[in-house]
Amino acid sequence: MAISRDESKDKPLDRYVAVLEAVAPFPDGLSASDVEAVLQLPKTTVNRLLKTLLEVNLLGVSSTKSRNYVLGTRLLRLAHASSDSDWIVTTTQKILQNLAESTGQTCFIAKLAGLEIKSVSTEAPDTPVRTYVVPGKSMPPNATASGKAILAFQPDEVVRKVLETPLDSFTASTKTDVDAVLADLAEVRKRGYSLDLAEHVDGLASIGAPIKTPGIGVMYAVGITGPYERIVGESVFESNVKRLLDTALKLQRALQPIALLS
Repeated sequence: MAISRDESKDKPLDRYVAVLEAVAPFPDGLSASDVEAVLQLPKTTVNRLLKTLLEVNLLGVSSTKSRNYVLGTRLLRLAHASSDSDWIVTTTQKILQNLAESTGQTCFIAKLAGLEIKSVSTEAPDTPVRTYVVPGKSMPPNATASGKAILAFQPDEVVRKVLETPLDSFTASTKTDVDAVLADLAEVRKRGYSLDLAEHVDGLASIGAPIKTPGIGVMYAVGITGPYERIVGESVFESNVKRLLDTALKLQRALQPIALLS
């Protein structure tokens, strides 16, 4: 027999979901007493629900109001891990277009999906490199700037799992030794951006920057790619890095979790 919505409200799982639904619209979160008032539940029940949700990282504590509860890291990462990336394209298109126009090169956003890193959005002038980065294209973590920019900021257990799989070699410059890749990732964390120096495709270079989204960490990276000298040549390298890092900050604001979940 089908369970009505009213009957399902007494189910334990439904109460947990109700707490998350109550908290989601508020960037600064809700206090326990606020949750009690919204859900009309006893104080002891609300405290138990909040405690459990905190323990599994579906809720967190507000950074601005210490007595308030906000959506947790685990829930936010699940929301961003969705296979539907259309909203990312819509949200970031203008920012990415501006980067492509200012550099004259192909620009793209990559996303961590499970243990894979894939391109999800691309903007480019009418050049042959346009076909090199297309939505859905895999970005090897040992050979692409965007792959390195994302992997460098993942927990150790994620990095270990990704590097357990034999690393493919694409050019004479590709690093396939795990220790060499780990050293490369350490450099990315130190300088704040990553490089692909003809490691994925001969003659092409890329620069990648992590997009550090509040609440979920780094699940995205923005990159520019093109002919080697036009990306990392002495006359353009510094300006390309500056434009890329500025764009990463703009994308960080555009991809705020609350914009997705409110």
